[in-house]
Amino acid sequence: MWLPLSFPCMPKLGTWIRDGSSLMSGRLEVLVACASRGSLAIGECIYEYITEEKLELDAVLGTALIDMFSKCGFLQMAINIFHRMETKDVKTWTTLIAGYGVHGQGRNAVQLLNEMEAKGVMPNEVTFLAVLNACSHGGLVVEGKKCFERMVQKYGFSPSIEHYGCMIDLLGRAGLLDEAYELIKRLTIQVDSIAWRALLAACRVHGNVELGEAVRRELLKFNNEHPTDSMLLLSTYTLAGRWSNVARLSQSIEEDKAKRKEVGCSSIEMDVNF
Repeated sequence: MWLPLSFPCMPKLGTWIRDGSSLMSGRLEVLVACASRGSLAIGECIYEYITEEKLELDAVLGTALIDMFSKCGFLQMAINIFHRMETKDVKTWTTLIAGYGVHGQGRNAVQLLNEMEAKGVMPNEVTFLAVLNACSHGGLVVEGKKCFERMVQKYGFSPSIEHYGCMIDLLGRAGLLDEAYELIKRLTIQVDSIAWRALLAACRVHGNVELGEAVRRELLKFNNEHPTDSMLLLSTYTLAGRWSNVARLSQSIEEDKAKRKEVGCSSIEMDVNF
């Protein structure tokens, strides 16, 4: 629901904008930053004022509004703002691509990347991260692989652990667990526990007990085991009907809990004379 222009913030907003046009964009950006932290009402207020006054949306302000409306669930409003903007930079395109990803519209994200290139705007590493994330959540394995190859071969970007993490998540969600496992093992950069944990979660979803056990062994090497790791493997055993494994792992979990409690306990003996 759109707020009327008589909303309490409008008089002050109008005063701020009229009080020096050179500061208009900066002041609006501050409000948009506040809105993106949870106050959609302020964002709606800002956009209504911009629309009524026919103010120009520069790249910074427009991008901030796209980001806010996307995160607040109003993707169509974000799209409308994008198309209204006369000036768009790489961050503008990337922000809407990310918005498509958040809303599960992976194909639209890939299409927007193609449009971006056609307009002569060069994507950066963050752009491809947004596209890969959108492909992952949309189950677009072929498209995700092609975008990854394009990033490396066409633009010469070196994939970060975040890019590889998206690919591992993409393959895992699609059930290509062995391929995801081999990808991690081939990496020359240091893989963090998050990537392995994403694969372990995929093993649970697809019921791959053997690979799940192998992944957990890799996670143990980090010496920072998260309680989720054991629970994911326990759930994998349960779904597969491996009851003996369930019993052993459950006992191990309880023993670990007991050890942590012992480590956390201490006593002090005081020699006090009354």
